Amino acid sequence: MIDIEKIRKARKGLNKTQAAVAEMANISQTHYSSIENGKESPSIATLVRIADALGLSVKDLILDEEKNPTQPLPAQETEQG
Repeated sequence: MIDIEKIRKARKGLNKTQAAVAEMANISQTHYSSIENGKESPSIATLVRIADALGLSVKDLILDEEKNPTQPLPAQETEQG
């Protein structure tokens, strides 16, 4: 899942409008706005273009910095029958 807050923060950090980033990513402003507002999920190709336009990697847009991606998930309890 993408982190729309990271996309928004990156865009604002670059002092760019949604229209400017959309143009850089070669997508419509309407589509970009829908992605940034969580109304649509981008295709991988579109996510790559957005990341490139923002000077980020796709990994930057999908990982939560607060979680350690190498930390194992908790074990699931099994049903006792």
